[in-house]
Amino acid sequence: MKLKLVFLFICFTSIASSQLLKGTVKDTLGTVPFASIRIKDGNNTIKQFTTSNENGTYQIELTSPKDSLYLEVTTLFHEPKTIGLVNQKMENNSIKIDVFLKPRINQLKEVVITKAPPIVKKKDTLEFNPDSFKDGTEKVVEDLLKKLPGIKVEENGIITYKGKEIKKLLLDGDDLFDGNYTTGSRNISVNMVEKVQGLENYEENSLLKGIKHTDEVAINLVLKKGESDFSGNASLGYGIENRHYGTATGILINKKVKGFGVSSINNIGINNSPYNFNSEVLSIESIRNKKYTAKSLLSEGNFNSILDASFHNLNNNFYTSLNGLYKVYKKSVFKINAGFYLDKLTRVNESSSQVMLNNSSFTINEVNRIRKKPQIIDANLLFANKEKERFHWEYIAKLTNSRINTFETSINNGFLQNSAVQTEALSLTQTLNSTFKISEKKALTNSLLFVRSKTPQNLVLNPDTTIDFESQLRSSIQNSEFIKEFSMFNTSYLINNGDFLYAIQTNLFQVKNSFISDLQNINSISLGSDFQNNTIYKIKNWELNPVVVFNKNRYSLKFSLSSIFNETILENKSINDKQRAFYVLPKFTAVYRNNENSSFTLQYTFNQVLPEEDKTFDGIVQINYRNYQSNTISINFLKTHTYLLTYNYNNLFDLTRFNVTLNHNYRPNNIFNRTIINQNITISNHFFSAISNRDYGFTVSGEKYFHSIRTTFQFNSSFFVSFDNNIVNDSEIRKVRNDNYTFNFIGKRTLFKKFVLENKLFLMNSRFNVASENLSNNFQMVSNQTKLVYKAKKELNTSLIANYVIPNINSKNKYTFIDFEINYTPKNRQFNYSVVGKNLTNIKNFTTNNVTSFSNDSSTHNLIQRYLIFKMTFDF
Repeated sequence: MKLKLVFLFICFTSIASSQLLKGTVKDTLGTVPFASIRIKDGNNTIKQFTTSNENGTYQIELTSPKDSLYLEVTTLFHEPKTIGLVNQKMENNSIKIDVFLKPRINQLKEVVITKAPPIVKKKDTLEFNPDSFKDGTEKVVEDLLKKLPGIKVEENGIITYKGKEIKKLLLDGDDLFDGNYTTGSRNISVNMVEKVQGLENYEENSLLKGIKHTDEVAINLVLKKGESDFSGNASLGYGIENRHYGTATGILINKKVKGFGVSSINNIGINNSPYNFNSEVLSIESIRNKKYTAKSLLSEGNFNSILDASFHNLNNNFYTSLNGLYKVYKKSVFKINAGFYLDKLTRVNESSSQVMLNNSSFTINEVNRIRKKPQIIDANLLFANKEKERFHWEYIAKLTNSRINTFETSINNGFLQNSAVQTEALSLTQTLNSTFKISEKKALTNSLLFVRSKTPQNLVLNPDTTIDFESQLRSSIQNSEFIKEFSMFNTSYLINNGDFLYAIQTNLFQVKNSFISDLQNINSISLGSDFQNNTIYKIKNWELNPVVVFNKNRYSLKFSLSSIFNETILENKSINDKQRAFYVLPKFTAVYRNNENSSFTLQYTFNQVLPEEDKTFDGIVQINYRNYQSNTISINFLKTHTYLLTYNYNNLFDLTRFNVTLNHNYRPNNIFNRTIINQNITISNHFFSAISNRDYGFTVSGEKYFHSIRTTFQFNSSFFVSFDNNIVNDSEIRKVRNDNYTFNFIGKRTLFKKFVLENKLFLMNSRFNVASENLSNNFQMVSNQTKLVYKAKKELNTSLIANYVIPNINSKNKYTFIDFEINYTPKNRQFNYSVVGKNLTNIKNFTTNNVTSFSNDSSTHNLIQRYLIFKMTFDF
């Protein structure tokens, strides 16, 4: 802890003591925009870099003592100007130097083509030069984005820029992919991208620019322009153990049309689609639309792993997607996206759980062989009419249909059982948006949304599961279906009055959830009313939300006060409840900007929501071969107070980034879990209680490039403490404390210009403590990845990756995974040949450990076995 405090003190001290260099660049005609500003030392080494803005002004924070530095200002049309900083006067910890440039004589003869700077700033845009960050192993855009400072790509494909999730991934300024932007990031060849732009204060509605306050971010891919408007690539691969890989992509760009298509097939664990069936998160778009669409309840198999999906994703995948944008008339746009996904996933899981309760314990042993066949068809359509200067409207329609068949053979403490789950989900979303720009400072927006979705599911067991041995109550067939209708109308009136922005938002939404279920025996006879559901859950909300935003110089304040009138109706076989409520939800955000690189943010939010639909049925539902779920129904509001304090420093020109976040959530009430568990079955019951619980979080992340040693360091550390409550078997309410700590450290260094060495270290510690039972469960895991890239020539590069994983430092299980890849590109650069080796140590199974508040768990799953594959890629 002392080391952390010292580190934080050093970081804050270095930032606070930095010196600000600023001024204006001029010539005989006036100010000079976009001049190159370089800070160099006595060895002519560039220490920092920026450019003057469109008004000719510049500013940069010095990270080294000024006595050893000098300022160099250059353009293509002026003589370079050099000024030493040693004798420059300082006022209020800043140095002001106005630079006057003389015209370049014989400028055509004097033009020297130099390497483009790695990062250029233009207003709210940072432009990255990809060549400055590549190491030769990048294949698609996602590989490149992972190398750029300030950009992070999560395992599920979510992209963040400067700590915020991006709103859009644009292609030459156009939104071609909508919510499923991983279609582009995972499939567009990195060779097609000329520049990557990070956009701050992103506003996709052109009529609201200068009126609406936004802090959203986006990323724009600037494509290389050639003689042909059409380009793409195709890749084919085949290897031992019948491994195959194939993908083809194409991009069409001209003044009227923009299109991208991809087709992919493989059985080597690669997922080029936006869909993920290894976790509960299906896609990025499904996260954003979670509150609009119907839930699924029955389990579709456990495919989770702490390893990268390329090790354990035993697949046979086909995916194709077509995305087209046509510019109608002068300003209007028609867009269509269509995708098809088909896969066959397999997994073998073995687990052992030692359950410890009230000084007694028992063991649950399970073996699961799972086959999962998902199929998805989706289609999106958009028409945006922007012909009029002050009135724009757009219509969006999205249709998604998925079919998932899961087959599982399970051995539950020696009892063999087969199960099959069939899920068919259908969702139709329609949106109509309009914007009327009343004046340069006023606008009116309207939005109408309607979503209808359903997820019927069916579970069949053979032989059946015994629920109660005394009454010989057995279950064999579970039918379950959620149906959801969501409609919303929103109107916002916006006024920009200089430093103040005022908004009045009115919102009306209505939700109707229906849930029908029936648990039957082997003869298709219902087990009775305790195992049936026919629930209707309706919510209506009328909201009036005034918003005030103050933004001037270093300060930004935002305050909103939502006044909501709610009506809730719940009907089932035993309940007919209707309630009305009026409540107010305040939200406050304050931002203080030290300078253009660093800021403090303080936020408080109070929110209260009704329970979700899967917590509002009371009949018992069988989730899989051994698990059952029910609820003790309550439609009380769940309340949460959220506090957030953030310090953020981003100076990507200096390749320095630092972030500290403190957060606290306090819930005066919540829905808790009552679990009945034995060796044969587990029954979970959710119940509402006015028992408070809370959690605390602390995260620190940063990135820094040290030019003297040609090394970049990145780190990300988090510590969370949560206090929860639950009931297990016949216990009283158990107070559970969970401490979770993670640390991720990355170092990357260039050696002798031909070698790139990268090392990633990950540590995790998790502890559950139940004071009333004197119970403490704890485990720690460590993983380390070392990657060595060798670039012999422009035509040849090789990478070798070693992963060392200790899933639990208290166990004997230790794993070393070795992968390699050799890439050869002839001088014509049209073809690329590569050889890939995966899991060369041929580890066939992976065992990990976990802990809960009442058990120690050990689980093992199979892996993709060793293979070699030869690939050939053709660019056209």
